[in-house]
Amino acid sequence: MKVLILGGTRFVGRLVARRLLDAGAAVTLLHRGVTGEGVPGARSVTGDRSEPDGLAGLGQERFDAVIDMSAYFSAWTAATAQALAGRIGQYVFISSGAVYRPSPELPWSESTPLGPNPIWGGYGREKVASEELLWEAHAVGSFRVTTFRLPFILGPGNFADRESFVFGRLAQDRPILLPGGGTAVNQFVYADDVARALVATLERPTAAAGQAYNCTHQPVITNRGWVELCAEVLGVEPRIVPVDEDELGVAADIVDLTNIVFPYPAEHYAIDGAKLTRELGIEMTTGNRRMIEEYADWWERLDPKPDLRSYERENTALAALGLPTV
Repeated sequence: MKVLILGGTRFVGRLVARRLLDAGAAVTLLHRGVTGEGVPGARSVTGDRSEPDGLAGLGQERFDAVIDMSAYFSAWTAATAQALAGRIGQYVFISSGAVYRPSPELPWSESTPLGPNPIWGGYGREKVASEELLWEAHAVGSFRVTTFRLPFILGPGNFADRESFVFGRLAQDRPILLPGGGTAVNQFVYADDVARALVATLERPTAAAGQAYNCTHQPVITNRGWVELCAEVLGVEPRIVPVDEDELGVAADIVDLTNIVFPYPAEHYAIDGAKLTRELGIEMTTGNRRMIEEYADWWERLDPKPDLRSYERENTALAALGLPTV
């Protein structure tokens, strides 16, 4: 099997590439060469999808499947779909639970109407737009499409400031601000479980064709519970400070991961992963505690530990509370 991974040089992408290589696949990574190194055994092709000729390095090569992990904008997806039409068998698109229109009935299944969720701003809109144009390509027979809608992904090597945000503050005995008191429930999935699911899906292209799958560990956990679980794994007492973002003047209409108070929204977010298990027999088996333990094992070996990332909104809130800023 010949597989093209768009992205693939960090976090989940590297795990997918390694699993495919172990299964005997020929793997090509198309990436900018900026955010990560190639994977041993995989061929690297340099290409920037934001440029008109971003896929030129692939020539007219054909692939059995493509896994699109780097489509942050629908224009990139459109250009890729056009360039690869008739040259691939299966297009697996990494999407998000942010595509769903919020409903008070949780968890959201794949039949939940697409919104997107307004708190995710342009990110959610672009994922919805990408999915819609890929379904159109599927309908006209350009290639078979499967989309994976994910919650927050955790695991060693996570480049998003999620586990690292909490771990770093816990290790330095800093306060952790919890908007809304941390009562919102969120949901997580382990990076290697996602990689396993993607590879298994490539092995069942006919069954997965034309389908969207939520890919998640099913049980939810409150934001406060997640912080407390991190602290328990590290063996420390957390300094949790419930906050009202409106009162502190740091409320935001959309999630901006470059400027946060806490790394997860103070709104309920949960998707239903039953379809993936029911139709393809794939289950996300790594629970919340194990995800944190695996990250902790990796994080404890980092020497030196990375510096804490500083955020304007968090620092504004800390200063308003008379607490030391980051």
